[in-house]
Amino acid sequence: MLHTITIDHVKEALDQFNRGQKYLYNTITTTIKENQTNEHWLAQLLNELRDNVDLFENMNDQFLDFLQLQINWAKQTKVVLDTFGTFQITLISSNTKHAQRYLGFLFTLFAIPENSTNPPLVHDFAHETLQQLVLIVPLSLTLLCPTAEQHFPFMTKDVNIQVIYIRNLLRSLSYLSMQRSRYLEIIASKLIRIDVHASRKDILHAEKVNIEDELVFSLEQLHTNDNNEMKHDQADKLDCLMYVLFEYITTVAVQNGIVNYLEAKSLFRDLLNVFNKILLPTHDSSHVQYLLFHICSFHTDFSDEFMNNCWRTFTSPSVSMTFRQSAVCYLCSLIARAKYISTRSVLTITQLMVDWLHSYVSTTETNSSNPNRHLPFYAICQAILYIFIYRHHEIARLPDGIETVSQWRLSRIIASELNPLKYCLAAITLRFAQLARNYQIVFCYSIIETNNRYSLPELFATNSYSNDNSAMIPSDILYSYFPFDPYVLKRSSIFIRPIYNDYREENDDITTTKESEDTNGQDLDDGDDMLTSMMMSTTPGSFDPIEQMSSLSTSFKNIRNPPSILPFGRSPGFRNI
Repeated sequence: MLHTITIDHVKEALDQFNRGQKYLYNTITTTIKENQTNEHWLAQLLNELRDNVDLFENMNDQFLDFLQLQINWAKQTKVVLDTFGTFQITLISSNTKHAQRYLGFLFTLFAIPENSTNPPLVHDFAHETLQQLVLIVPLSLTLLCPTAEQHFPFMTKDVNIQVIYIRNLLRSLSYLSMQRSRYLEIIASKLIRIDVHASRKDILHAEKVNIEDELVFSLEQLHTNDNNEMKHDQADKLDCLMYVLFEYITTVAVQNGIVNYLEAKSLFRDLLNVFNKILLPTHDSSHVQYLLFHICSFHTDFSDEFMNNCWRTFTSPSVSMTFRQSAVCYLCSLIARAKYISTRSVLTITQLMVDWLHSYVSTTETNSSNPNRHLPFYAICQAILYIFIYRHHEIARLPDGIETVSQWRLSRIIASELNPLKYCLAAITLRFAQLARNYQIVFCYSIIETNNRYSLPELFATNSYSNDNSAMIPSDILYSYFPFDPYVLKRSSIFIRPIYNDYREENDDITTTKESEDTNGQDLDDGDDMLTSMMMSTTPGSFDPIEQMSSLSTSFKNIRNPPSILPFGRSPGFRNI
């Protein structure tokens, strides 16, 4: 083994290596690895390499890979790190082909976990060198995003590695602001992969099982547990990552306790771009979309623009049917759940939906035998019912709130031949029917009972590999997705809880009056308790549809040829002649 290594030794070793003789090269690399903790020795070697960068003009890339990958840079001193950075910058200045390799090395350093007591100097070194690199080689900016995505830790990696990598990516935006939109896309796409593996149902089930297990723990064991730790592995990882992103959004948007409108607006535009590209096309994500929910709370302009974006997507004829339905789901879920959206704004956007429905009813030829042709219509109908269920308290407090809702002429829409109540979720339909009767807006029970008599729904599984009845939904029910259903991650929920509108149980607040001519009213009232519990999460699959359907009606009539037009006109109780 060599005790000292000069540049002549390195030249000779590389020359022999290129001729196929590896003994001296292996000896040198072994010596470097064994002496990597010797600060003076390693710094002197790197200085000699810096003065002879012509060695790596056309070959010898394997030695550069060795220096980057085989030395533990996390344990090096600032002197060694600065010397190595100077060597690499000099090398790239002489030949820019080495820029991509060095970029990959820097992003690898981003994933080195921090020590709780002494953060590694290597992160500061990586950011300082990256700043120098983009100044020396401006074209390296085009390599940043592909390299960042390539070195992003896989979803199964330890949560600390993923947290520190995302923190470093966000930190680099302080000097790479032009890359923010693309960086956020990369981060969101990675978080979505974790999110879809941690559904609300699975998370709540894991928490429930954990609570049952804790009943046998001693008090000492309970005190040692982290109350904020999620028992679902992927959910716990997602919780930590969402906390980092919420923290970043708050830091950028709020300065000295005051919202910086310009900075917040720029960040909102980037997140809106992420929404259109990644979140909107993704079905059944549970939590990542709350990044938009959070930033919209900083200014009414943001929530208005987000709602307008969803509405434009829905009304655009060039957008696919699936994306249009998804946009409506985001729109109605935000209006229902966001406390920061004023009641007047709720009425304004809902009025826009109602006008669209009336126009659709007036201009569309009905075809009850093929409801798939009218999916946007049914999606908007369900959105209006859903919004009213969650915001009727605020609407009723306005002097003209209920009067405004009465002017929507919902009876014309509900009693139309398109029959929207037949295809909306039963939990939403029944709850709205109860509220509409109490507020004297529209009477729905006769239509619901008629639908029950003239149809015998078939059930199909949302997951062909599942034997669980909760995965079954009626085939003629509009499959819906409410993206802002309750946020169940513990740590990051502190950013959402103050601005989130939970569903309020109202069995004690609302007194239902029994109609003398409603022969099946008792059966419907018996379902109110079931309905209240279901409304905590109205997404299909969160309740038992077998029990639900049995509570909707006492019987279904199986007829061979159900009528294509229901036996009532524009108003319930009036038959077609």
